Amino acid sequence: MFVMTNQGGGVRDNHVVAFVEGREIAWRPAPHGERPAGHQWGWVLEPLEDGRTLVTHVYDFSDLPASQEGRLAKARQMTPEKLMASIDRLAELAEGA
Repeated sequence: MFVMTNQGGGVRDNHVVAFVEGREIAWRPAPHGERPAGHQWGWVLEPLEDGRTLVTHVYDFSDLPASQEGRLAKARQMTPEKLMASIDRLAELAEGA
């Protein structure tokens, strides 16, 4: 598990559910001290021959229960453009290192 503070100031416990060094990480977030609700974030990394890396950002909220309509509504707001912005931020950090 790793803990982070999101842009809105909320503290999240991120329960790692997949990890292959240099290839994949996936986690299920939850408010601090709570169990994950059912959505999952992740990165899949594929090294390319030219030294670059193909990054696939994965966001899956299919395990969120229908009874959590508020969380489902928020999950549906995660657009491809928002996911791409996250990849762009990751690229900036990686290329600046």
